[in-house]
Amino acid sequence: MMARNRRYGRNRTAALKTRVGIATAVVLGSGAIAGVAMAAGSHSAGIAAAPAAHTARFGSEGAMLATALGDWNSSRQGTYSQLAQMTTMRGFSQTSHNGKTLDIQRGIVVLATKQFIILQSANGSLHLWLVSAGTKFQNVSSTTAGTAALTASTSATQQAMQSGDMVPATALLAGSPTTAAAMLTPAAATQTVTVQVANTDLTVTVTVTRNTATVNQTATTPANTMPAPMASTYTMNAWQATNSLARGDLAVIVGTRSHWTLHAQLVLFTPLSTSAVGGTTGGTASKTTNGTAGGNSGVHW
Repeated sequence: MMARNRRYGRNRTAALKTRVGIATAVVLGSGAIAGVAMAAGSHSAGIAAAPAAHTARFGSEGAMLATALGDWNSSRQGTYSQLAQMTTMRGFSQTSHNGKTLDIQRGIVVLATKQFIILQSANGSLHLWLVSAGTKFQNVSSTTAGTAALTASTSATQQAMQSGDMVPATALLAGSPTTAAAMLTPAAATQTVTVQVANTDLTVTVTVTRNTATVNQTATTPANTMPAPMASTYTMNAWQATNSLARGDLAVIVGTRSHWTLHAQLVLFTPLSTSAVGGTTGGTASKTTNGTAGGNSGVHW
């Protein structure tokens, strides 16, 4: 069963996913969870794995990220070029430049809402990025320069653009085609991911059952202040498109950190389909990782 219905640009396989609307929000009791977990059905016991947090720092990273953000309105090719050069950055990275904290993450979208995006990197690390009216979104699936910025890989870009082969790009950003397929396909087994933002009251738990995602959060998601305690829950279609972005998309997000929260300024993405990644849902897969980057500490699924 395909979960989405979108088309790539030239030389791309049709991306098939279905997206439905957001349902009504209701109030839920509060309670912080100091960790991150993603579980499929009863497979909640994971196995030990490598640290989930990957922070790569190199000398010019801050300048490159600042230039990438600064060039977007005047020279998108300049932005693409800066990000394409960041070939050693395969997960999440944070640096400082001119008194600002700048961040970048490559990965696969776990959920996209009007308030935030949860992105999972190839090594399993999870980060919650707040979205605002100023966040820029761009589908780069039909452009070579944009795909190079997304993947930071000449080989993966060539295969995606010349033959429509998305497996190399998927392996780089999502970890494996099987991981991506599990994000793309409705499953009877429940999948849960919880992200705690360190040093705040904000914990977001997303539970996906078949086509429905139930979102519980323990605090607000303000743009310019600290999250304030306020428990809430709502449901939505798991593949609901927000700013054209949805669960299962490959993405690179660039932004800033303030008040302990990540703020997305630029989101470049490419939609996927199960046919494009050639995988299955892998319903019995289970893993556990641990780390601390961005205050998000692990994943099971």
